[in-house]
Amino acid sequence: YFDDRGGGIKQPEGVACNDKSVLVIGDTGNDRLLRYTLEGKNLKGGSEIKIPQLSNPIRVQLNSKGEIFALDGKRRRVVRLTPEGAFKGYVDAEGVPAPSAFIPRSVKIDANNNIYLLDIFSARVLILNPEGKYQKQIPFPQEYGFFSDLAVDPKGSVLLVDCVKAMVFSAAKDSNSFAPLTRSLREYLDFPTNISTDSRGIIYLVDENGGGIVILGQDGSYLGRQLSAGWNEGLLNFPSQMSINEKGEVFIADRGNSRIQIFSLMK
Repeated sequence: YFDDRGGGIKQPEGVACNDKSVLVIGDTGNDRLLRYTLEGKNLKGGSEIKIPQLSNPIRVQLNSKGEIFALDGKRRRVVRLTPEGAFKGYVDAEGVPAPSAFIPRSVKIDANNNIYLLDIFSARVLILNPEGKYQKQIPFPQEYGFFSDLAVDPKGSVLLVDCVKAMVFSAAKDSNSFAPLTRSLREYLDFPTNISTDSRGIIYLVDENGGGIVILGQDGSYLGRQLSAGWNEGLLNFPSQMSINEKGEVFIADRGNSRIQIFSLMK
């Protein structure tokens, strides 16, 4: 709920973790990032990262070096910071072929530190190397509603979640096109806005309006639903981003309740 000075978190939308127990929160309503470490079951720290180049952080990612990537929801630019929070530059997708203009809706970093941008302006996923140089693009499928997020599974497949059609699309590592991975999941969720995978390739969809998490197999099969909407601890109110580390620790930006909640994956 709080930073290291006792100041409250306000409507957080972004959260990212790594296997070194580092947690970075996009404290969206306060136009800042907060950095914590998880010791046992307790969060320590909460130091503020507030720079003029970043406001309204709506998505956060960490690479293997601990560098922080944050999507500015107002300027629609991805900011790159050092592990300590110093500004390093913008992810400008150097060398992108025409159309060179892009508007990122989300950003993900894979195990090799490649950068994936969900470009809603030119209807594609841009794949960049760790330095931010263009490597590849995959166009959106012909028929879709609105893609709200993307993920990269352990095999290198790119996943898209369509919040309007309540579907997941997939492109294998070497593929240049997306295909439906699921049919409509509307009977299980209301409005999926975030997609994540764990180390096994299990898929997790954050149901923003429904206040829960829908779980899918690698093949898109429905495996179940966890959590419910509400205000008590353990319940969610308009959740946003979800992040999972190798230890099976799950962090959810519980936006409507102005807090971050921590769970463990069921084994």
